[in-house]
Amino acid sequence: MNKHEYVLLFEKHLAGQTSPEEEKLLRDYQDDFDIIDLPWDEGMGDEAKVRAVLHKNLNNEINPIVKRLDYKRWSIAAAVLLICSLGLYYTVVQQKPDVSQQLAHRITAGGNKAVLTLSDGAKVTLNNDGTVDPITDGGATISNKSQGLLVYNNITRPGTAKGTNLFNTISTPRGGQYQVVLPDGTKVWLNASSSLSFPTYFSGLERRVQLKGEAYFEVAKNARMPFKVDVKGMTVKVLGTHFNVMAYDDEQDIHTTLLEGSVALSNSRQVQMLKPGEQAILKKSDASIDLKKVNTAEFVAWKNGSFMFTDENIETIMRKIARWYDVDVSYKGNLADKVFAGYISKDEDISEVLKMLELTGTIHFKVEGRRIVVMP
Repeated sequence: MNKHEYVLLFEKHLAGQTSPEEEKLLRDYQDDFDIIDLPWDEGMGDEAKVRAVLHKNLNNEINPIVKRLDYKRWSIAAAVLLICSLGLYYTVVQQKPDVSQQLAHRITAGGNKAVLTLSDGAKVTLNNDGTVDPITDGGATISNKSQGLLVYNNITRPGTAKGTNLFNTISTPRGGQYQVVLPDGTKVWLNASSSLSFPTYFSGLERRVQLKGEAYFEVAKNARMPFKVDVKGMTVKVLGTHFNVMAYDDEQDIHTTLLEGSVALSNSRQVQMLKPGEQAILKKSDASIDLKKVNTAEFVAWKNGSFMFTDENIETIMRKIARWYDVDVSYKGNLADKVFAGYISKDEDISEVLKMLELTGTIHFKVEGRRIVVMP
């Protein structure tokens, strides 16, 4: 076997898909396995430093799986990683690619970025630097804090006509997220490709906002003024509670997940009360609302900086990935029956997320610029 054939067979072995003949072939080849110490070329750099880096990288790759593998598997894994690392190093050294060209092929994670649209239509770019000077609009002072946080503080009641409210809208792009503290103290985490519209001053008998996309709410309690979230085809009514609403246009359903307190969901057909640990699913096809028990951690993992998948189909997963990494996705082959489970930080480059999914041995990816091709 050549190196490529050996690596493919080893991956098949870890996935439990090898035949008895292939297992024997793998064992026999492992018994004769040898790595030739090639002569060092000055163009490769400082030999001691390079070997130290390779050794460190190998330890980082191997240590997390040692507890899950017996000695035989560990030795094979170490050998494969060593071959791959050395092969990659020689290729990189010999070709000497430009560093900027290497970075161009990386697809990094999203971050704290958004646009705030004021009541007069003016737009303010928000980022993680906290460099935007405080703004006054509709009786509120708006401060862009560090770490992607926008805070509203009411200083005066707006001098507008009775029943008239001034509205602001905060919008995140693909690859963006942001937090905002509303004028009443309600905290909102806005996911990628989402927007929230709200008054600069809450008055009257209710606090009402409009959501597109996905957001997590921690609503400030006020028994005299219920908090209402309008999403496409539904209203979520609460007094004070923690919940998540996912209402993207490219999703078939709208999901409302309750962590604490209680909420009432209503549309033109029905009203449903939600209890902690429950999720309401509004089907866009017929406007019906179904309830089910869920693991709430899965549906707020994005807000806590992670991807968490539990028996999700690949298209649902890739829509989340596309929003956060700002990539396009296409598919080849039949993937309808594939479901996946996993957990990984959203701070990782997209290559790490795709690698996690590929470990199942049932799916593969090809990266073409900012397009991800998904294949069986």
